[in-house]
Amino acid sequence: MNKKILALLLVSLVLSAFVSAHTGKPKYHVIIDTDGAIDDMRAISMFLAQNDTRVLAITCSQGTLAPDSIFEKVNNLLSAFHHEGIPVGLDKKLEKDLPPWAAYTQKINWASSESSQLASQKVSSAELISSVFENYSEKITLVALGSLKTYAELVEQHPEYVDKIERIVWYNNPYIDTDFNESVSPESYTYFKQKDIPLEVVGNNTDHYNVDADYLETIKSTKSQYAKQIARVHQHPEIVSRMEVEHLQLWDDLVALYLTVPILFQTEKATGKVSYVTVQNGLPDEVVNKAISAILASGMQTTNRVFNSFPVDADLYKPAYAKMLEPTIENYGLIEWKAISMTNEIHGHTGIYSIIGAKMGIRAMEYFNVGVNNLAITTFAGRKPPLSCFNDGIQISSGATIGQGLITVSDTILEVPTITATFNKQKIKISVKPEIAAQMQEEIKYGVKTYGALTDEYWLYIEKLAIRFWSEFDRNEIFTIEKL
Repeated sequence: MNKKILALLLVSLVLSAFVSAHTGKPKYHVIIDTDGAIDDMRAISMFLAQNDTRVLAITCSQGTLAPDSIFEKVNNLLSAFHHEGIPVGLDKKLEKDLPPWAAYTQKINWASSESSQLASQKVSSAELISSVFENYSEKITLVALGSLKTYAELVEQHPEYVDKIERIVWYNNPYIDTDFNESVSPESYTYFKQKDIPLEVVGNNTDHYNVDADYLETIKSTKSQYAKQIARVHQHPEIVSRMEVEHLQLWDDLVALYLTVPILFQTEKATGKVSYVTVQNGLPDEVVNKAISAILASGMQTTNRVFNSFPVDADLYKPAYAKMLEPTIENYGLIEWKAISMTNEIHGHTGIYSIIGAKMGIRAMEYFNVGVNNLAITTFAGRKPPLSCFNDGIQISSGATIGQGLITVSDTILEVPTITATFNKQKIKISVKPEIAAQMQEEIKYGVKTYGALTDEYWLYIEKLAIRFWSEFDRNEIFTIEKL
């Protein structure tokens, strides 16, 4: 009974931590190196979901799979989550045989390849990591889900980066002789044992924490896109058969869990700057599963300053909005619902261009997988309504406001609502698709012709039209994105 009470208290602490942690600025700044195993897919999804973690880059190094195969899987996953702005690098192929489980792992698609038109161009891991270190001001945590080879080569070639490394967190069971990740490049582990860089080696040295039906049911209850994608991938027959014989455990997943919820783990000092990290003794599977579930849900929650949670009680909304509330949140998420609701309140009416601006602001943040107040935005909607109403939606949704000094209204005005958004020296251009812009303009013209400009009847028409666009326009389908 005492263990059960402790477990529930720990879960409560985990959940409250995620509710109160939404500051817009992350606590952890990470680069992830993956070797392409299926547990990497789960771990990366957890990192991407967590509001307090910013994934700056993902690199692909040989381990379970060859780098080219991993590169494709990672890009497909990022595209499925609409985080195409996270850059992906790859290492050279090693002259080593892949492990026996590579054949089945290769069959597992992390996500569909249909939406990966904006996938990263191939660049070496060394070049990518160097560019991140040169452009980023915060200290960076290096996460290794495969071997330590990529990071050993980085430090060897660029010792000047050592002061910018917060720590290295690596999955490798330290309590068995030469776990697989170590075996890929044992010399890299030896190298870091001698360096003055904190190395935290996370491992699962138990027969607990299986990836099974209970795990999947727990994460699916969150209804987050990250949990849904994990569940979808784990329907593959090759994975199901391994789950049935308890062959799959939480391995690399524990790295993401440890970084986010260290209270669930115990640490043992090893040699030098090396420490061993394992799950607290006797911690029930239920607690671990619920903590992972909370992580996967956190990325779908709103950032609040005044509210404990943003109101979603239909009784608090006017009838037209109450009617659309539930299906619209189901389709586009609570983050967009809040952004557009707040835009309408601050803008002074439910307008078409302001709603499009709010949707575009959310899409820009989604692309780079960042929170509010992180993008520098230039808008080309001018200062004259109705087109300039678009600027209000951009500011309120993205936090790129005049007061924050993050928005510029260009003197160049484009008829099609357009912005450029910049993060960490990466720049994109987002525009409303021409056919969508033409539809909007035609329906506005119809309102002017039918009801007259700025009459009461005209504004009622515009509100109904805006509500329809709000509920029908998918932000992932109505914009074009171009890398600059």
